[in-house]
Amino acid sequence: MYKKITEKRKADLSLAEIRFDLQSKTIILSGEWSWVAIDENILATLDSITNQNLMVNGQEITSLDTAGVYFLNRLIDILAKNKNQLKQMLLLPEDQKLFDLNKQLKQSAVKSAEDDEELSWVEKTFDDLAHVWHTALQLVSFFGQLCYTFATLFKKGYTLYMQGILDTISRAGIGGVLICAMLCFLLGVNLTYQMAPQFVMYGANVYVVNFLGIAMLREVTPLITAIIVAGRTGSAIAAQIGTMKVQEEIDALQTMGISPMRRLVAPQVIGLVIALPILTMLSDAASMLGGMIFANPLLGVDYSLFIMRLQSYVSINNFWVGIVKSFFFAWIIGMVGCFCGFRVKSNADSVGIQTTRSVVISICLIIVVDALFAILFKAMGV
Repeated sequence: MYKKITEKRKADLSLAEIRFDLQSKTIILSGEWSWVAIDENILATLDSITNQNLMVNGQEITSLDTAGVYFLNRLIDILAKNKNQLKQMLLLPEDQKLFDLNKQLKQSAVKSAEDDEELSWVEKTFDDLAHVWHTALQLVSFFGQLCYTFATLFKKGYTLYMQGILDTISRAGIGGVLICAMLCFLLGVNLTYQMAPQFVMYGANVYVVNFLGIAMLREVTPLITAIIVAGRTGSAIAAQIGTMKVQEEIDALQTMGISPMRRLVAPQVIGLVIALPILTMLSDAASMLGGMIFANPLLGVDYSLFIMRLQSYVSINNFWVGIVKSFFFAWIIGMVGCFCGFRVKSNADSVGIQTTRSVVISICLIIVVDALFAILFKAMGV
């Protein structure tokens, strides 16, 4: 249908034409220079014109639009490529305004690109640092609001959204048991397999139990479990709250007098604080099981000896250190997921950006807090 309409319009229009007056060395443009009246091969006649001082006369153009301006710019480029000198271009006043506007926009775009290229790496670095600092301040402010919410959680007249807590426990805990247990089991297997030659070299086969007990229970298992939950549940929380914000459901909650912090954030954090330590305990058991199974054929440490040394020579403090850290990791994952969800703007692209950002920020903060705990427990002698 549109093709027939276009062909009908072409029949009614005066098509764009180019003529070359050899005596006056003038290129004469005529007809309608619009998208429907220009043939894409119209500039082919210019290839034979070389080494000339030319003038372009476009005063016979009856109509000019942005497509026509594009072809005029291509005409100028072809003439310059063929070593011609353009003395003057004559256009009607209204056409000249459109041509000049297009030229200004091109110059502005080129200047903007040059400014971006001239921006030094130092300035870019400071811009990134300023953005990080601004985000950190917002996160601290959000942390303060969350602390106030928990401080007034059981104030008279307020109720806790229990279904949200149960949903978070189900999603983070029950849904993540298999993947966390499997990965920690494989980590126990991998560490035993990799360290076996070293223990055999020094005849210290039974010390694999001490190594796994301290490394896995104290550091590796809580950290890996928290990272997995941050990737699974933290991103889901950010996407859920972000989608609610795009659909203006959070505004609806506020209109009804319901606090989003109390309704959305507090249940997510409480659910994670309950689920992640339990998940860490199960992952601890899986990692020890993997190490125990492979310590027997690789190092000759049978199962009963492994369990006996684990009980006798690995302090229970290593287990409790990992569990204590998991409480703080859970708080970070829930808080950052909700924080990034509330920062979503009113478009779908922002949901993806903030979801990814929630995982990155959570993992970074988890590692920083883990390092701080290592220093603290070392100072305490735990």
